[in-house]
Amino acid sequence: MIDAALLVAVVAVPLAAAALSWVVRSDRWRCALVLPVVLVLLGLTLTLVARVLHLGTVAAFANWLYLDHVGAVVLLVVTLVSAVAGPYSVVYFRSRARAQLTHTDELRTYLALFFLLVATMTAAAIAGNLGLLWTAVTATTFASAPLVDFYGSHEPLEAAWKYVILAVAGDLIALFGFLCLYAAGIGWLGGHYDFSVPVLEAAGPHLEPVLGTLGFLLVLVGFGTKAGLAPMHTWLPDAYQQAPVPVGAMLAGAEINCAMLAIMRVLALVTPAEHGGLALREALLAFGLFSMTVGVVFLIAQRDFKRLLAYSSVEQMGLLATGLALGSPIAVAGAFLQMVAQSLAKACMFFNAGTLLLRFRTTTVAEVPAVIRTAPVTAALVLGAALATAGAPPFGLFLAEISIVSGGLATRAWAAAGFAAALLVVGFIALVAPYSRMVFGDGAPAPAPGPRRTLGPAILVPGAVLLAGLLVLGVFVPQPLHALLAGAAREIRQ
Repeated sequence: MIDAALLVAVVAVPLAAAALSWVVRSDRWRCALVLPVVLVLLGLTLTLVARVLHLGTVAAFANWLYLDHVGAVVLLVVTLVSAVAGPYSVVYFRSRARAQLTHTDELRTYLALFFLLVATMTAAAIAGNLGLLWTAVTATTFASAPLVDFYGSHEPLEAAWKYVILAVAGDLIALFGFLCLYAAGIGWLGGHYDFSVPVLEAAGPHLEPVLGTLGFLLVLVGFGTKAGLAPMHTWLPDAYQQAPVPVGAMLAGAEINCAMLAIMRVLALVTPAEHGGLALREALLAFGLFSMTVGVVFLIAQRDFKRLLAYSSVEQMGLLATGLALGSPIAVAGAFLQMVAQSLAKACMFFNAGTLLLRFRTTTVAEVPAVIRTAPVTAALVLGAALATAGAPPFGLFLAEISIVSGGLATRAWAAAGFAAALLVVGFIALVAPYSRMVFGDGAPAPAPGPRRTLGPAILVPGAVLLAGLLVLGVFVPQPLHALLAGAAREIRQ
């Protein structure tokens, strides 16, 4: 009974917050609502994670709601990013209001949509029935698209429509994949059966392999669109550039992981029927390495710091797919650590991008003068976040990348591991160099100073908290998190 209540609550709490944000008349009360809601949601999530570590799985309502280690990792990531992005959103929009960049009812609409997006993502993380999983991941598109078009001008509208069209097309392709997976189980389970993760796990070796493989490939292409895997990633740069900064943090730090969760679910279910899943992992490896290549190539060419983060996400999700595909224990565990660390790092980068945008009113790298001269604390956070996201030691992403490459070498996938390592080196330079130019300047004369825009210290706190967390992950992975990541790796490799 307590498990059912907890599982329902992680969706009900943000849904209730969305409704309250819409009906409450005062912005003051809306802002006061945010911190208690995200703290309650964080407490519920940590309780569920503890239950999963103790029991192995938590389920309710005939497996319609189901949480194992894999789902718990995604739920934890979604909640952590949301718990920081919520308060940051309040500070960010208040700063916009002081700068006279806001419009009437902006915060009301934003917070209602923000909490609705959180609810769809938590629903995806705890979905045990694959039909519910597809519905929840698809719902994240319709919850987040209005946020991409939040400012309502031509460019955000174009980016939002591009996002909706490509994401919905991907969702429909993934739906056909789930139908193939359902058909793969008919021979063993009968024409009508419970299309849930535990039932399909038990029937795994008896699934029809051709239909199962086809189902996985369709899900990989379909939900790979929303996960930012190349070549289906083309919505991502425009959406990241046009969306409000905290929305970009939610897309990059949380939503794409929900799509990747669906891919991982199907991979784990179909692998036993496909004699170890060699063909599945080869396909995933191809998408992973191609995504890393595309991300790195476009990182080199970008001059907009929000679009830089989009192509960094393409590279990082490609690395995550590569780690899963390599299949060794250390590589798969590294992939889950990669998911956690890159989500925190990307949210941190977006928060710092918001500070730069509010201060300099531009997202063009060349138009940002040497930040260290006017805002040394901001400069330190920006450079630290760039190094953490690029994978510098001693941050968590470095440990994840080392684990994935080491796992590839352990399985004698020398070419894949070596190619991934080379791309990581090039990507490191391509990401850090423009941020270094913004922080220290490029030797050119500084532009004439504009009107001074003072930002309160509160806007720096979320980025600083996430940067500290990334440092902790690189030095010491807490034992409960280590157990959670190890359990998730076991479930994927079974």
